[in-house]
Amino acid sequence: MNLVLVAYRWNQQKSQALTEWINHLPEVGRVVVVNNHDEVSFEDPKYSVVSGCNRFAEFSGYQEGLEILNDVQTPCLILNDTALAHHSQSLWCSQVAQWNFERSQSIFGDPRHEPIHTEHGPLSYYASWIFWLPTFESIKDFTSALVEVTEKWDEAYSKSRAYRTFINRYLKGSLFHGWKNAGLRDQKATDLKIRCIWAEHRLSLILKMQGNQIAALSTNQAPILRAIDRFYSFRRRVQNFM
Repeated sequence: MNLVLVAYRWNQQKSQALTEWINHLPEVGRVVVVNNHDEVSFEDPKYSVVSGCNRFAEFSGYQEGLEILNDVQTPCLILNDTALAHHSQSLWCSQVAQWNFERSQSIFGDPRHEPIHTEHGPLSYYASWIFWLPTFESIKDFTSALVEVTEKWDEAYSKSRAYRTFINRYLKGSLFHGWKNAGLRDQKATDLKIRCIWAEHRLSLILKMQGNQIAALSTNQAPILRAIDRFYSFRRRVQNFM
């Protein structure tokens, strides 16, 4: 498999964490790291690190990484750098190995289901930190979906009242739900976060329209994986709210 990782402020600690991920994965071929930060303070001897434009956060980074790979024949794992610290490394690597073993034609990721409906139906989507692209068709679908997402960057995913309420509640944040940086960022950062949420939801909607389903995790360790991820999320919020 190939691997594209989008990071903000690439550093030695993140490089070491990526190496730990790779050591737990099935055979990894090419690795492209897209650094979405202007300043390059760490010259990585291990990985090919390129500067990203950061125009559309991780979504433009994913585009740039796939363009640099220029390989639609090899399965590809897409990550952002939250994978390196905010998720259970060993259990998610086991899930990726399971996806690789299943030889499915569909795109996989981290499924989320929110208890609201919009004009697009129930809000079910893949969190944008991880995607598994197993085939030529899936890489093409994902790439074309990214183009549409970035073209509609400033367009709200939904105009429904339920969706606006969902976004506002998320942005307020709390110890158990929502944006971990609530109250710590200015309006520019908040506007960026809103667009990232729209893009995350729109990307999955486009993938579903292409024939991909929002599939449940297939590993038998999924309950443990979810529990550990929730613990990491809670720990980050406690640190930010202290």
